[in-house]
Amino acid sequence: AVVSTQSTGIQGKRPPVLFTQYWMRVIPPRKDMPANTVMFECSFQMNRSEIKDYLKDIYNLETVQVNTEVVDGERFKYQIPGVGIKTHTNTHKKIAYVVLKDEVTYPDDTFLRSIGKPKSEEEEIDLLTAPS
Repeated sequence: AVVSTQSTGIQGKRPPVLFTQYWMRVIPPRKDMPANTVMFECSFQMNRSEIKDYLKDIYNLETVQVNTEVVDGERFKYQIPGVGIKTHTNTHKKIAYVVLKDEVTYPDDTFLRSIGKPKSEEEEIDLLTAPS
């Protein structure tokens, strides 16, 4: 019998994966969600068990339950001069609802909101007339 080293790796063990082929990102929770539920946007290739393993291996999070949902992309219309009205659909998203053992507290995002705000004219003047 011929033993393939590609599928079994070295000495029958799978080689470690340094970078995963999947991705996940946290998205803001809905208002009516329980405190121990987190929403993730994830790769379409991930299934429930892979999401659970991903969170356990990378972030050391204990999950109780994982539910997934495919959400349709945003549809919008635009007009091309001389051609007419065209419709376009953005790509669909896969959302994972993960129930954790512990409650989750999100950080206060007022600092992140203040970064994009334009400065007032008084602050700009103070910066320009600062003593040198």
